[in-house]
Amino acid sequence: MVPQEIETERLLIRCPQPGDGRALYNAIVQSQEHLSAWLSWADWPDISPRRAEASILRNRDRYLKAEDMTMLIFFKQTGELIGGSGLHNPDWKVPKFEIGYWQHVAHGGHGYMTEAVSAIAEMAFTRLGAERLHLECYPHNERSIGVAQRCGFQLEARLANYRRHHQTYELHDWLIFARLPANQPTP
Repeated sequence: MVPQEIETERLLIRCPQPGDGRALYNAIVQSQEHLSAWLSWADWPDISPRRAEASILRNRDRYLKAEDMTMLIFFKQTGELIGGSGLHNPDWKVPKFEIGYWQHVAHGGHGYMTEAVSAIAEMAFTRLGAERLHLECYPHNERSIGVAQRCGFQLEARLANYRRHHQTYELHDWLIFARLPANQPTP
């Protein structure tokens, strides 16, 4: 069973709960310009508190079924939602997962995402028996690359002309970072 909550020194990372939609809506709207440069889902033209709550309920259902484990990241002291992460596209036969993450624009540069991704990776390896974690990003997304490297992920591949940007349709390379359990060398 996938743990529904992780605590770190400063953060509470947990499965979405009914009622989280308003906080998700606020975080996305306040960070939309920044996030939409990197994440196609952040270009949510008709976002509303009601739609954000529906997304929360869908993600909670998928989490409880271990189909996709989207997690929300909150400050422990204040309860403020500061981002999201999780284990996506699970392959339970291996088991392996993709880690994705986003952060409220006002909270960048303080190590919160590194703290969260490190905790989620540790949970994946120790509690879920993960044999592989990976994450993907644009080669010019320096902040995302920094989080990957600080969390022990190694550059595994640079895929040339792999995808078009969702806003500009420019052709871009794509980076894949991987991390294996501590007792195995990374690529």
